[in-house]
Amino acid sequence: MAIASDAAPPGDAPTKRRGLVVNNSLDKEKVPFVTKDGSMNVTWYICGPTVYDSSHVGHARNYVTFDIIRRILEDYFHYNVKYVMNVTDVDDKIINRARRNYLMEQYRSTATDLSKVIKDLDIAMEEEMVKQQKKISDTEDELAKATSSRQKDDLADRVKQEQLKVNKINEARDSMNILKEKAMKLEGKEGIDILLGGNAADSLASQLDSKLGATVTDHAIYKSHTLKYENEFWDDMTSLGCGYPDVLVRVTEYMDKIIEYVQVIVANKFAYVANGSVYFDTKAFKEGGHQYGKLNPAAVGSSLLASESESNFETSEKRTSCDFALWKKSKPGEPSWESPWGMGRPGWHIECSAMASDILGDSMDIHSGGHDLQFPHHDNELAQAEAYFHCHEWVRYFFHSGHLSIDGLKMSKSLKNFITIKEALTKYTARQLRMLFVIQSWDKSINFSTTVVNEALGKERQFKNFFANVESYLRQPPMEGVQRPGDDEKQLFSRVDQAQDQVRERLEDNFDTAGAVTELLSLVKDVHSYIDKCKSAGGKPQLALLKKAAVFVTKILTVFGLSEAKNNEIGFGSTNQAGSTGDLATTVAPYVEGWVSLRDKVRSAVKSGASQVSLEEIKGKLMELTDKDRDENMVDAGVCVVDDGNTSKWRLDDPKILQRERDERRLKIKEEKLRVLRQKRLQKANLLEKHESASVSPSELFKTREEYKDFTFDDRGVPSHDKDGNELTKSAKKKVEAVYKKAAADHEKFKASLAKDPQFLQNMQKELQEIDSDISQLEQDR
Repeated sequence: MAIASDAAPPGDAPTKRRGLVVNNSLDKEKVPFVTKDGSMNVTWYICGPTVYDSSHVGHARNYVTFDIIRRILEDYFHYNVKYVMNVTDVDDKIINRARRNYLMEQYRSTATDLSKVIKDLDIAMEEEMVKQQKKISDTEDELAKATSSRQKDDLADRVKQEQLKVNKINEARDSMNILKEKAMKLEGKEGIDILLGGNAADSLASQLDSKLGATVTDHAIYKSHTLKYENEFWDDMTSLGCGYPDVLVRVTEYMDKIIEYVQVIVANKFAYVANGSVYFDTKAFKEGGHQYGKLNPAAVGSSLLASESESNFETSEKRTSCDFALWKKSKPGEPSWESPWGMGRPGWHIECSAMASDILGDSMDIHSGGHDLQFPHHDNELAQAEAYFHCHEWVRYFFHSGHLSIDGLKMSKSLKNFITIKEALTKYTARQLRMLFVIQSWDKSINFSTTVVNEALGKERQFKNFFANVESYLRQPPMEGVQRPGDDEKQLFSRVDQAQDQVRERLEDNFDTAGAVTELLSLVKDVHSYIDKCKSAGGKPQLALLKKAAVFVTKILTVFGLSEAKNNEIGFGSTNQAGSTGDLATTVAPYVEGWVSLRDKVRSAVKSGASQVSLEEIKGKLMELTDKDRDENMVDAGVCVVDDGNTSKWRLDDPKILQRERDERRLKIKEEKLRVLRQKRLQKANLLEKHESASVSPSELFKTREEYKDFTFDDRGVPSHDKDGNELTKSAKKKVEAVYKKAAADHEKFKASLAKDPQFLQNMQKELQEIDSDISQLEQDR
């Protein structure tokens, strides 16, 4: 069996290997990875995007994950991978979204009556809510009938998804009510634009499509829609550092092959024609000795689990409920192509079977996609290809990436709980998002939260600090102070070799990148310990040994796509932002300008203050200037300076990352200042209230309180009889006496304070106002 053991990972010792094992969804377990011909050539088909909207972080999870695995296969195990990806540019989702966008634009351009727009939105949202409530009811009914545990889990998850959609409709309705008030104040076109810019417009678009969708006949509308989002998809993939596929196929460019593919399946008697559509015959397929639903057999027979993107699942043309469309007769308002069965378009699944078969033939090594594609998409792909080739193994290994979830639900456009890739990249770098996926199991779900993101950011910082530490030593003459290796050096040499073996073991175990990162960080910790030992002993670490460890860590991070280091570089790669001209002045300008600016400010501070302020004040000013230079000029130039005792270490980094980190530190400082000020304000306000209460004479204390209105008071002003003339009870007298006694004591203290400082109350009020002003200023600066 030819496996990855024939190739040596970078830097590895020639030790015996157990070979690569992978989680194959077809086997539901980890199995040895062997290519179909036993060679180092791997054929791989990945389900690409359906280009109907902007890609979100859930899509990034899928494509970055498989980009990482592809890199490991190619750059670590040295396989030759043929990577094929499709673009779905005709599909129910694309048709619906393109039509709705077009119809909404038409509606927006002709709408002039604000009251009519409000009425239309109200009706549309009500209709949307009724439809959504029915979906929940239908799903709950099917859940009650489910028999297998997996089907129950899938349907229970679907109930949550449908409920979330109800919540989104309610949120949209609440938002619309707020927008109504603004719109009615503005009236006219401006008010209409405000209303139609809200989420409620989605319900109106759906209603317009159901009524007017058939009138949209210009196919250029669909073409321009898909072109826009495909270009956006490739921009996102480039931003995330994903490699391009070796072969790209699009559905609209494959109509002839898709039609031929369907014809063969019909000829093989695994499909039938019905009223211009062609359906796959699952009964005939099973009777022919094939297994239907290999990936998720529990979902077979569930209309709700099979119906996503199957717009005509409810059609009466199908012989059995499990049958699915290979070719759909086009309805009015849909793009269509000529076929032996009339004008129509491909079903959702046939496109991948036909295109993958055309490029990779009757068998491929790897087919990949998101976990949610197992059924019906990938199960139906398998059935179609097996029916076409008369085979039983079209795909050898199915890889399914785990969901990216928010609050336990898959990130999804239909659920409107997504963050676009472009939005995410305004907050995090591509490397940080990639690190997030690297430190998780590729085939398990991730809950996208602050906790997991911060874990990724923390690990990135650990690697940055490691590289900065090593680089600070490598700037010294390499052989200066080199001595005979001692036990510490020998131990670290052995530790680097051990780390190479451990990383290899982790990657051979189902591409365990999370485990590999843990091993790398363990090595990083040991290198830091070695450096600390050398410093404690008054010696110097051996630079060649530091570099050996750093080079290995860099190589593995490069394999994962986390580093762009070239040649003999260590770290995350060059972050020079000066341009590609190579001009020395251009390159060094940001750093020189920062240094010159600091020098000018230092000279100015010393000259202007030499005769006016103390030496301590000048020292403070100089420290302030150097810290400001560290946090402003250097950060903007892409230099991270870290103070380490009496010396400082530096490293180059992306200015945007450093600026973001600096701003986050400043925000934390401001938040802490706010917390302290608010606590101080509370204490001051309570004290002021106490003093103001104590300023009232005890003789007037009870007379000013509502609960003692119409009571009778003694000569001290203490209640003696209630409003009905009844003498207070013993316990009531005891209570008021205690209150009087405390008030009298507090009043005496107040008079003593007043005698010392007649303005002390006004001063406290002024202090409170100053604290309020400081709080207000900090809140504005956040």
